[in-house]
Amino acid sequence: DPRNARFNPSPLGGIESLLTGQMGVVMRNELSSGYSVRGGNFDENLVYVNDIEVYRPFLVRAGQQEGLSFPNPDMIERIQFSAGGFEAKYGDKMSSVLDIHYKRPTSFAGTAMASLLGGSVQLESAMLKKRLRQNTGFRYRTNQLLLGGGDTKGEYRPVYTDLQTYWTYDLKDNVEVGFLGLYSQNRTTEFGPFNQALQFTVYFDGQEKTAFDTYFGALNVNVHSGKDLLLKFQSSAYRTTETERFTIQGQYRLG
Repeated sequence: DPRNARFNPSPLGGIESLLTGQMGVVMRNELSSGYSVRGGNFDENLVYVNDIEVYRPFLVRAGQQEGLSFPNPDMIERIQFSAGGFEAKYGDKMSSVLDIHYKRPTSFAGTAMASLLGGSVQLESAMLKKRLRQNTGFRYRTNQLLLGGGDTKGEYRPVYTDLQTYWTYDLKDNVEVGFLGLYSQNRTTEFGPFNQALQFTVYFDGQEKTAFDTYFGALNVNVHSGKDLLLKFQSSAYRTTETERFTIQGQYRLG
């Protein structure tokens, strides 16, 4: 049930924490949305939304820089997860499949959430005699308050934003057109952490900035031809810009 993600003690609030109970699933750390299945790499997990394969562009070295996970829990109707032995339609050479189905609303509804770590807004509606449906969600997240309470003192400014929308329209009773759009921005800035242990003193100064801007769009057409035949046509495109900039200066004193 995707609604259970709201009650998980996860700093990022993603649905990936629901997968830890599955056999062979290991999370990277509590600040990361990455997970490993049966010893595979963290980038060997397929993600599908309404039969559309989602491109996930980055997996940075440090967990706090990964940003929000792709699935928006407020927009999800149901989730299916397979840790192996999945159908051939998902492809091969991967460790797992996370198959997500976003809601197909029949009336107007919405959710909103706000906390010290961010907030989210989700709206769904059905228009034109329920032939046109939309499901849109916006998320804002910052772990600055959480990271500032660690043993290593520093100034952290992680900011993550995510906007997703899913539209469907019935051209005919047996023909449906759908559109999935995503804009994601993940930025992290760290200033001069400082650490002191016993009589060995280490000073680190510097700054690190990472920025990831991702645009993703997909268009699909589903045609019901006859009682037992369903034809699906899909097309998708993405554009991503990834930058990492950092400077490091260190001083050591042994007393």
